[in-house]
Amino acid sequence: MDALGKLYSSVAVVSMNLNGKINGITVAWIVRVSIKPKLIVISIGKTRYSHELLNKVEYYGVSVLSCKQKEIAKIFGTYSGRNYDKFKNVEYTFSKRGLPIINGSVAYLECKIIDKFDVGDHTLFVGEVVDEKVLSNEKPLIYGEHKILEVLD
Repeated sequence: MDALGKLYSSVAVVSMNLNGKINGITVAWIVRVSIKPKLIVISIGKTRYSHELLNKVEYYGVSVLSCKQKEIAKIFGTYSGRNYDKFKNVEYTFSKRGLPIINGSVAYLECKIIDKFDVGDHTLFVGEVVDEKVLSNEKPLIYGEHKILEVLD
């Protein structure tokens, strides 16, 4: 294992809505970058369908998955929204701006895209948090050592 595998993070589904077409992608490369204003950054591979959509929308949502939602992480991380409706068997509601919020998530963030940075084979999408809510006290799903870990003790 390389040293990068020791960088642990929460697993989330980043969602977007382009003219009524909703999509989401499992993301573990997500980090806070500022407190005032509240800013986060997500890293999305340039070949991903979600990358294409994020370049066309103004907002994205972040559903921080609970330790019981490993299967949801697999669905959103395995299939392409280009030809598969990832939300068809997942319960969700919509935010004020029409972004899907996955039921059972531990927290939700809604972000306005304020900047983008080209970094190798990924793009960093900087989002200003415009809405947020803690949804449960459940432990989050964790990514580390290059895999999804259900519980971090």
